[in-house]
Amino acid sequence: MPDYSKHRMQNWEWYAEYRSRMGIEAFDKYVNSVYNLLMKMKPGAYFVIERNVKPENIDLFIKICCMFIREQSLSDLKNDIYHNFNADYSKIVCTN
Repeated sequence: MPDYSKHRMQNWEWYAEYRSRMGIEAFDKYVNSVYNLLMKMKPGAYFVIERNVKPENIDLFIKICCMFIREQSLSDLKNDIYHNFNADYSKIVCTN
């Protein structure tokens, strides 16, 4: 599997850049689709990025997943489910 770790979120500059490039509506729609995918994952499930994400969307997909994981970790709600990437960012895994 390829190493996608270079696409992980380093800062928030990507957010405005993608939003400007795609347009607010298209960007928000893509963010919502990624969040919905992640929220539907059950513990033990994993998502292989290379098999399921178009190559041109991998950078954005990974950054959105990073944003989701960050929000999840900062949430005041008790979470029974957590999401993490594997070491090379080729999979996102749901655990409890």
